[in-house]
Amino acid sequence: MSHRRTALALSIVLIAFPSPARASEGEWSAPVDGPVVRGYEPPERPFGPRHLGLDFAVPPGTAVRAAGDGVVGFAGLVARSRAVGIEHHGARRTTYAYLRRVTVRPGTPVRRGDIIGFSGARGPGHEPGVVHFGYRVNGRAQDPAPLFQAPRPRISLAPVDAPACRYTGRQPDRPRSGIRTPARSNGVRP
Repeated sequence: MSHRRTALALSIVLIAFPSPARASEGEWSAPVDGPVVRGYEPPERPFGPRHLGLDFAVPPGTAVRAAGDGVVGFAGLVARSRAVGIEHHGARRTTYAYLRRVTVRPGTPVRRGDIIGFSGARGPGHEPGVVHFGYRVNGRAQDPAPLFQAPRPRISLAPVDAPACRYTGRQPDRPRSGIRTPARSNGVRP
């Protein structure tokens, strides 16, 4: 008795290339669930205009969460607005600004996803519906966007035991139904 294979097995190979800013998969998450309304804008010249972080749009009162595991290094007022700074391994720091309320104190260990405060304060160029998130490595500002973006997988489909299809070089025949569609003239149907 011969065994016949009735289904074509395809293997899907996902090859992901890690982002240089990512230390390990799943280590970071966005501080809030909201769209980024302003991205990272490094200065074009020393002391030139810049925006050293991401602005997330969220309703005032939204819980702001730690983006990664670490220890709260700062929690308090910066220019009349509440902010939190978290120290992470590898000489990294994340900052969360324009908070209405802070729920952590310096020295508090936090895990990724822990609530550190609530959105809703104003700041220079920032309305209450925005949370500013910054990221520094060895004291230098970095674009935090790669922390949350999953690397784009490279997808390849490969047949395991047979070609996926047989190409004959000709177009498939169209079924003929015997019903003719009337030609349209100047867009008006009879």
